Amino acid sequence: MDVVEWLPFLEREYLDEFIRDGGASVKFIVPHDQKGKQAIIEGLETSAIKRGYRIASASAGETKIHLMDQLFFRVAEQIPWEQLARSVVESLARRDNYAIPDTSDQPFIEAMARINDLDEAFVSMALRKLVSGAVFKRRNLAKDFRVAMSQLCLAQIAGGSDGATTSAAIIDWLTGRIKTVGAIKPYNIFTRINRNNARYFFESLLDWIQFAGSSGLIISLDASRLTVAKNPRDGQIFYSKAGRLDAYELLRQFVDATDRMRGLLFVIIPDIEFLDESPTSNGIGEYQALYFRVFDEIRDREMVNPMGSLIRISQNPIEEAIK
Repeated sequence: MDVVEWLPFLEREYLDEFIRDGGASVKFIVPHDQKGKQAIIEGLETSAIKRGYRIASASAGETKIHLMDQLFFRVAEQIPWEQLARSVVESLARRDNYAIPDTSDQPFIEAMARINDLDEAFVSMALRKLVSGAVFKRRNLAKDFRVAMSQLCLAQIAGGSDGATTSAAIIDWLTGRIKTVGAIKPYNIFTRINRNNARYFFESLLDWIQFAGSSGLIISLDASRLTVAKNPRDGQIFYSKAGRLDAYELLRQFVDATDRMRGLLFVIIPDIEFLDESPTSNGIGEYQALYFRVFDEIRDREMVNPMGSLIRISQNPIEEAIK
């Protein structure tokens, strides 16, 4: 199947409604060559932006994708955290019948007070109360994550150097740049994000993105590095058998967790070697738990199921299917 054939199915069946309405899906898209890989990534980004999704990408050659915290940090680096927090504050204020100022050079709270003809202290107190009720008490979010999002929202309300300092500290924690808990204790956060709890933060991020008004999150993962047999020593990450199996297990966990995640399309793009069904290969056959979840047991020689978990993208789809 060609990219231009597959994308309309993806848009109609997933992006237009299913993902936006809170669904989640994991797709393995195997391109015939490098050109096909680039076409997949560019097509996804175009479709996502047009429909109001947030987008993120990762590469197994640059990110240790067998570690959930490293994958989370890579995604978190591409999230506009302050923009999302601002959207939440504005949405809460609008819901409480406040007028929202257009973008201006004034600090947010000053602009809010001016346009609503109210005292700054009163507006600040009212907005803080709204954040406390809607964000801090949002049980869909992991505890430390909702504390962090509350702090980001309060930083948007406060503005100035204090707000900027708070935002910087929280974002550094979310992206893994803070290595010690002591740096974020002043913000009532007492846990580091690690491989044991990163999945809960990832699920919280998905909820937060939709809560902030976006359609959802689309992630493209270049997993071609996983099937490299020998270390080319080219400066990129090389996966031993143990690391590769850990990565396959992490992807298996994503497949099984779609009922707990919301607003996510996770597209994994491996090399053609990934299709090798042999247990002694570096491909999907090496890890049966993932193989039985995504590999199509019955495959038509001439027709491709565009809704399947595993899609082969080729310039000559019929010829490739016969092979």
